[in-house]
Amino acid sequence: MLTFNQLIILFCLHKLQGERTIYSIYHLLHGKKSSQTIQDAHLFQLTPFFQTDTNMSRELLEKNISFLLNEQLIVEKANQHYSVTLKGENRLNQALAQTPIPNHLNGWKYQRTAIVFWERLSLAIQVISHLKKRESKYIPIQRKADTLLWMRQFLKQNRLSRDALGLQLYEELVMCLESDFSIVPEYLVIRLSGFRSMGLTESQAAQTFQMELSYYHYHFLSTLHYVTGYIEENPGQLPILHSFLGKSQKHQLTNSTEKTYALLKQGNSVTDIMTIRGLKKSTIEDHLVELALNIKSFSIDSYVSIEKQELIKKAAKAVQTKQLKQIRSMVSNTDYFEIRLVLAKYGEEL
Repeated sequence: MLTFNQLIILFCLHKLQGERTIYSIYHLLHGKKSSQTIQDAHLFQLTPFFQTDTNMSRELLEKNISFLLNEQLIVEKANQHYSVTLKGENRLNQALAQTPIPNHLNGWKYQRTAIVFWERLSLAIQVISHLKKRESKYIPIQRKADTLLWMRQFLKQNRLSRDALGLQLYEELVMCLESDFSIVPEYLVIRLSGFRSMGLTESQAAQTFQMELSYYHYHFLSTLHYVTGYIEENPGQLPILHSFLGKSQKHQLTNSTEKTYALLKQGNSVTDIMTIRGLKKSTIEDHLVELALNIKSFSIDSYVSIEKQELIKKAAKAVQTKQLKQIRSMVSNTDYFEIRLVLAKYGEEL
């Protein structure tokens, strides 16, 4: 029987098809904001797992790889590159049937927002429930300075009475959690603290539901991602919860890429941006790849000719790989940046 962590690793290895090292999985689960990790998450359709297990250590990853290897579920193709065996595929399918990956998991799209949302939601419920009881002596469930500052500002700006605020927050949360029959509200609710009521830790919640810790962890995140997405789609119906989300981001871009994108929209060239920002050409190219990954309307025609785009796409389909070296060997007078950009734009279609 595979643990859920082992299932996730085996699932990722199956998607990667031996084209990346095992440490690409480590960087994926930690949400590393590198061009390589972001592009791999999209190319190999692993975006749901982005930044979903920051507790995964290299040692634990290597231990799980050793287990999968000893069980003959994977085979080493090259140094730290593994492919899944037929036995591994069968075991993976069996494990997925017993413990399926939660439906609403979407780390790339929601994890950053969901972390902030959970900190604010859990603190708000604790604070408002104590205010209603006129009790000021308690230890805040969240200790981050910026979260506590946000809470003070939220209460100062909100004009509802504490009773009315508590009722509206309750009704909005119920609306979210009852909007999809596949959601199990208890996965989230059991973690919330209130007046004379302490929410459970992740480990305690897993024990309560008689679930493996990592399996509960992913179900909790899936529920949180669903709620975050539902609030984003229905801001008018959920004004209190929507205020918990923080600044809305139209695109999931890193801060540095956002700055480059703003300069591009002002008509600056790559050379101009290198000078303005004092960055290397390779860094700006990484930003362009990230833009191609995340913004459908972003055109790459200025950086790769349409003719060359077609050649690269044909080569990628022919070799059935995302390895840049093999694709480059089939397309003359092209560089790795051009290949990366085309794969970023069209990789999921190839």
